[in-house]
Amino acid sequence: MRVVELFSGAGGMSLGLKQSGFEIVQAYDAWPVAVANYNRNVGHHAKVADLGETLGIVPELLKLAPDIICGGPPCQDYSSAGRREEADNARLTLAFAVLVATVRPAWFLMENVVNAMKSETWAQARSILKASGYGLTECKIDASRYGVPQARRRLIVVGRIGERDGFLASSIAAAAAPQPMTLRDLFGATTPAAMYFPATSEARRSIWSPDEPAPTIRERSIRPLPVSYQPHPDDAALIANGYIYSRPVRAGRGVRSIDEPFPTMTRTAWERPTPRYLGSPHPADPVAASETAVLTIPQISRIQGFPIWWKWETSAKRDMLQMIANAVPPPVAAAIGCAILDREAGRSIPEVQGGFLQWLVRRGRSRPSARNVKSLAGRARRLLRGRTFDILALEIAALEGVAEFQAMRKTTQSDLRQALRLLAEYQASRGQKHRKQRQASAQPSANLAEAA
Repeated sequence: MRVVELFSGAGGMSLGLKQSGFEIVQAYDAWPVAVANYNRNVGHHAKVADLGETLGIVPELLKLAPDIICGGPPCQDYSSAGRREEADNARLTLAFAVLVATVRPAWFLMENVVNAMKSETWAQARSILKASGYGLTECKIDASRYGVPQARRRLIVVGRIGERDGFLASSIAAAAAPQPMTLRDLFGATTPAAMYFPATSEARRSIWSPDEPAPTIRERSIRPLPVSYQPHPDDAALIANGYIYSRPVRAGRGVRSIDEPFPTMTRTAWERPTPRYLGSPHPADPVAASETAVLTIPQISRIQGFPIWWKWETSAKRDMLQMIANAVPPPVAAAIGCAILDREAGRSIPEVQGGFLQWLVRRGRSRPSARNVKSLAGRARRLLRGRTFDILALEIAALEGVAEFQAMRKTTQSDLRQALRLLAEYQASRGQKHRKQRQASAQPSANLAEAA
């Protein structure tokens, strides 16, 4: 699938999608420093562009004809670390929706902070995308379950033309790890992220990351990691200390153990505790903030999911940290990308919710009969290779066009059609309930509370 990324930053999302199997054809961002780092590390796909000027970029996007448009519009106006007032940055979420609706790729992927979900701007953007025919999956995820040791909660929105809302939710949930990733998992000496290729001279290195190209393979050049292998001294010091400090947001805890995820990465993650914090620490801090380890920029980059070979180049440390904090963690993008590719290829199907069975029972069916209908609905979805349709008539017509369906007995065909009709009725009732809940919880974005 061909990808165009908007608001690409330094390329975290592009890297993750590329690793999962997408073809990156173009990326755009307004910050020249981020674009330069993108092109140095991901590939020469990125260019500087003001995406707020939507008319200027539309002809180029139409010519590129991507299968999917992705991006993470600026989140500062929604972020719990910011003022949470919807202004110019928030309107770029609207620009993202307008560009997607105009170009109409088969898919889109958007990342933002969870507070955006309750914003007036997202409500407007959502209406535009729905009017353009997209089914939407809106998920709140924790990045520590998707490959990075960081309790980074984010809104992921995936859209596909013609689908029912929620069509990819079960696949995204299934991609989550059962346990959060911790800092020890990343930096621990017992599981070094390294491979050993003996160097041909003392001037060359022998330890390589699994996330970078290996050196030229020569006869007997692959060896087990030597017993004498030692992790980087900074990583070893972090493990030995056992605690790190992260500047708290909105009176949160400042000290974390390495046996838990880091909090959401911000530009200030490297800063040491202020005298004010040292004099009035959070009561839940396990040790004094002054006794914690100091994170290096390479460690901060790896906590955000960037591979060890990634090279940050800028004249200002502040800019480097801003690029890291703004990025979509590549492992998160890779996990979502795999879910999209699996559905595109028909390798996954939407899970039939457990509530469907209870709904059937409340309507008078026996439990065995309800289980049979649920099983038939799953079978129909497998025949459709995971596709759902926002219009029931199209879904049934697509089912009837499947050769395997046409070879079935008439009674089985009828049962499969009926199962899809009942499932559509159930989903419509759930959708109406969710719409009422969204309307009831709507409030001015300036007064948004942190999403639960």
